Amino acid sequence: MPHRLICGIFAVVVFIFCLLLPQAHATRFLDTLRPTPQTDALYITMLFHKMAGYQPDFDLWVKSSEEYQRTPSPQKTAYMNERLDVFYDYYTRVSPEDPIVVHIDMRLEPYDAEAGGFPVSGINQEVFFRYTHQGGHFAVIPTNIEEYKVYRMPLREMQRRAPGFNTERGGMVTLHFHMTPHSINTEHPALLSNIPHWMLAAEIHEVQLWSQGSRRPLWIWNKAESRYHEE
Repeated sequence: MPHRLICGIFAVVVFIFCLLLPQAHATRFLDTLRPTPQTDALYITMLFHKMAGYQPDFDLWVKSSEEYQRTPSPQKTAYMNERLDVFYDYYTRVSPEDPIVVHIDMRLEPYDAEAGGFPVSGINQEVFFRYTHQGGHFAVIPTNIEEYKVYRMPLREMQRRAPGFNTERGGMVTLHFHMTPHSINTEHPALLSNIPHWMLAAEIHEVQLWSQGSRRPLWIWNKAESRYHEE
């Protein structure tokens, strides 16, 4: 077999291998991905206080809890000390560098070829995430959420990863927002749904697309790289 023909065949094989390798790696990554637990109200409350530069009144938290009220008097001191240790340790580990994670069911509209993705119904600048703890109300404001009004994902990948999803009619999915907190407002709370909320602004840096109920990961869109990707 001529040397030139052998080289040509080898080049084609290498080219096909290079095309398939990233896809195989990405598929393995998604297949092993597990949902990051949602950030709870306790964490948001402590994060707000930490960014404000002062520690919550943990004694008041414990004394106002139903568990403390139900604890027999001889055991209240031990219970108080135990809970205080938990709160102090938790507060020490809270960091603005860690992401705030929210899972939310949303509807993807039919694929928009011009936009290069699926429009997300209900995303607008008025979206916020509400948390309540110890009588305090907090709201996480995703300041760049309008950048995600279209979930950028190749049509062929949706068809491959979720063959039961009707790309022509759209459908329900679960989006996992990963956000980085960057500022708070300690001067006065904002009135949301007639309830004063302390505001915490955060920037979305990654949105994971899961089948509804977070049963299967379908895609990851990382804004830091300004493109959709699976790696």
